[in-house]
Amino acid sequence: MRTGLLLSTLLIVIAVGGCGDAPTPGAPATTPTWLLAAMPTGAIPVAEAKQSAREGDRVVVRGRIGGRREPMNAKVAVFVMIDPSIPHCKIGECKIPWDYCCETPESITINSATVQLVGDTGKPMNIDLAKHALSPLDEIVVVGTVGPRPTAEVFVILAVKIHRVAG
Repeated sequence: MRTGLLLSTLLIVIAVGGCGDAPTPGAPATTPTWLLAAMPTGAIPVAEAKQSAREGDRVVVRGRIGGRREPMNAKVAVFVMIDPSIPHCKIGECKIPWDYCCETPESITINSATVQLVGDTGKPMNIDLAKHALSPLDEIVVVGTVGPRPTAEVFVILAVKIHRVAG
């Protein structure tokens, strides 16, 4: 019995090893430190931030998760967000409404940002944001810093906080 318990505990440790947000068995689930309960102030839409922000600027940006068939990466905390003024395709009229197939590729490029939720190392966190109740078409606000901008079309936000807008 003791060997079975030890083996079970070891398997649990191996299964969740490296997941900083995984709760300890038997401990109450906690909200990750990067997930904000309150709306940050001063948020601007994606398109406005993309036009005015420079590499290294601190930004607070509002948008919707979407812009691609699979806007969220299941292995690392990276996703695409679109300016909230851009209408997504209607649910029921479009097979994948969050891919914004009703918009031109140019409109998607102008109005999108790639968001990387980064940890202390500055690298994207190895988490699946869908497991933290984030989904395509969710309206969100991210707080972070503008990453490298080799061209005007490239807009990467190195986010440290995310707020899911209720509604």
